[in-house]
Amino acid sequence: MSWYFLTAMTAGVTIWCTHFIAILAYQLDAPASFHLSLTFASLIIAILGSTVGIVVAGTSGGGFRMALGGVIFGLAISAMHYTGMVAYRVQGVISWDLFYLFLSVVFATTLSVAALYLACRGGRFSALKMTGMMTAAILALHFTGMAAFQVTPLKVNSTYDNPAEYTLIALIVAGTALIIVLAALFSHFVENRTRNESIEELRKARDAAESASRAKSEFMSVLSHELRTPLTIVIGYATFMAKLKNHTSSKIGPDEIISAKHFENIGDQAELYGERIKSAGGHLLSIINDILDYTSMELNNLALNKAPFSARTLLDEVADQFQGMAREKGATLHVQSPDLTLIADRSRSLQILINLVGNALKFSKATEIHLRGRAVTDGFCFEVADNGSGIAPQNLERIFDAFTQVEDAEDRAEGGTGLGLAICKKLALGHGGDITVESTLGRGTTFTVMFPSPIAEAKAPVLSAAA
Repeated sequence: MSWYFLTAMTAGVTIWCTHFIAILAYQLDAPASFHLSLTFASLIIAILGSTVGIVVAGTSGGGFRMALGGVIFGLAISAMHYTGMVAYRVQGVISWDLFYLFLSVVFATTLSVAALYLACRGGRFSALKMTGMMTAAILALHFTGMAAFQVTPLKVNSTYDNPAEYTLIALIVAGTALIIVLAALFSHFVENRTRNESIEELRKARDAAESASRAKSEFMSVLSHELRTPLTIVIGYATFMAKLKNHTSSKIGPDEIISAKHFENIGDQAELYGERIKSAGGHLLSIINDILDYTSMELNNLALNKAPFSARTLLDEVADQFQGMAREKGATLHVQSPDLTLIADRSRSLQILINLVGNALKFSKATEIHLRGRAVTDGFCFEVADNGSGIAPQNLERIFDAFTQVEDAEDRAEGGTGLGLAICKKLALGHGGDITVESTLGRGTTFTVMFPSPIAEAKAPVLSAAA
């Protein structure tokens, strides 16, 4: 809408300048002056009339509205012209030819309607066609109107000259034209800057959409692999269990009596298969839980059950849970935390720490992993620090994005859906806190989880380590 007003204002002032520049060429052998109040009134009429006409034609839509806007525009510039002519005071007898006066108004309104029709219609060279038609309307109005203006000068001294009035109106017109040029340049710079910013925003939005689409495609590919692997294990071992009886019976001779040993063998095999099915099912359940968790958080359905719990006990529980994996990876877990009682969601806090420690063991190639808890000014924070391979600076900003994995091909063997850190981020934000990361390639990574949690009590720090 603002561009309609700017266009209309520019058109009105330009038409007004055109009229009075043409008046400067109309010099009679008689004293002449300009009534400044009426001259200014003609400028206001041009601006307001042009604004109303263009806004009506441009914003309302429809042929009738467009024609109405053109008529308003034509009548406005006609009113501006004849108000300007009334402001032109000449010492002589003035008469009007009504035919030319009426014809000038018809030219102005008809050609204005045509110009706005071409502008609203669009298409190739529409702006150029509209400009030509509007120019024709202004010229036809002015010179037909001047033909209707007839003056019989009174006798005056032949040496009479009246440069002051013409100089004044020339300065006014020149100043107005200068303002138009400056305003046009300013509008050009603003429009160019706005267009460039819009293009940049669209480019960023396009890149973000492409990145999100690519990440989701990669996620679906990874997810299909992650789901297929445990499902294949479950189906495979379930098939073995279904055929276990027949398989065992086929190994028994015709005269061999089934003994307790046979039952023990069947039981041992069933137990082994059951454990592997349980492990694969647990892995499958964790993947599904991650997806459901993230979906729920995206829908703002995150529910937190805040209650008091011991920070040190929580960290010890995490360390105990990863003892087996730490031994396999040749890593040592260290726990350092004062005995603080926090008020937060314990299960969600445990989920965050499990994700962070699990990632450190699977992807960092670290030999030392530190789990720390400490009080800070605004609450409490957990830290998970390792001395592993680190994360590249360009990846630090996107590791918390959903469906994103930045591991190399070697680490891809560890699996994962790319939702773990995204879930940690949302859980931390849900507590009113945040999660940040600092990393140096070849030296390690530190994740800090900040909770604005009330601290109930504090005792001396307790250190523990497990190989």
